[in-house]
Amino acid sequence: MATSSAEDFTDQWARWLLHGRFGGDEERRRLNITGLEPFRDRVLTGARIGPGDIVLDVGCGDGLIGFGAIPLVGDAGRVVFTDISDQLLGRCRQIANDLDVADRCQFISSPAETLEGIDDSSVDVVTTRSVLIYVDQKGSAFASFWRVLKPGGRVSLFEPINRRFIALNRETLFGFDVAPVADLADRVRAVFEAAAPLEGAMMGFDETDLFHLAESAGFSDVNVILELSSKTGSPPGSLCWDQVMKMVPNPNAPSYHEAIHQALTSDEAERLEAHLRPLMESGTESRNRAANAYLSATKAIGAQGS
Repeated sequence: MATSSAEDFTDQWARWLLHGRFGGDEERRRLNITGLEPFRDRVLTGARIGPGDIVLDVGCGDGLIGFGAIPLVGDAGRVVFTDISDQLLGRCRQIANDLDVADRCQFISSPAETLEGIDDSSVDVVTTRSVLIYVDQKGSAFASFWRVLKPGGRVSLFEPINRRFIALNRETLFGFDVAPVADLADRVRAVFEAAAPLEGAMMGFDETDLFHLAESAGFSDVNVILELSSKTGSPPGSLCWDQVMKMVPNPNAPSYHEAIHQALTSDEAERLEAHLRPLMESGTESRNRAANAYLSATKAIGAQGS
């Protein structure tokens, strides 16, 4: 059942995060959040958060990492939520009130590149998940992470590595083999690739770039783990073709329905659907490949603000 419509959100970030990525379907939203919890836990583990820490969650979205940090900082700690979307910050405020933890939260509208409004050397931990992928000036973001951290502070982040993801999934769509309709699938992929140019923010970096950006910003003890994974199985919950077609894979992309009908004629779209829909709705196992990077680093003791 849909919980909202795209028209409820005035900025692309809230529109995608709270509606588009799960096609407005509440059950799919719940499953999506459950699926993201292992990534959250890895970021929090890498941050080594302790009681009394001040945690800055950059690009907080709807608060997955920030609210995960609340129990770790304890009553004496605080979590600062930042985002460029006022609607997402408003959503986090509502959640904080509902959870009765608002007294341990702070909400600041600020971009990752500058973290304007956050004082130098004022936080113990910086966390972020799938944010740098949308940031053009990634070096500026790392410099801002370093600036706001206290000496001895830690940064822990997760980023999907899209250029490797694309290479890993050339022969599939939605995790299903598309060899019989490869000509059509290639044209649909081209629509999404046009929305994410090779040298743009989403595609123009990999795990090695993240490593060098952290070092260049002044961080020490830099550790980057690249994980390539291949998982075969039926997706959690039922998949309905019509619902999947409403989904949007990222904030800069069209929906799957829009991409298919942009790339293909009506007859071609029907041929693609005739191949994929039975696989999707019958619960046929799919192969889902991913390329993800985790980075952790430290601002050395003795290092000063900016």
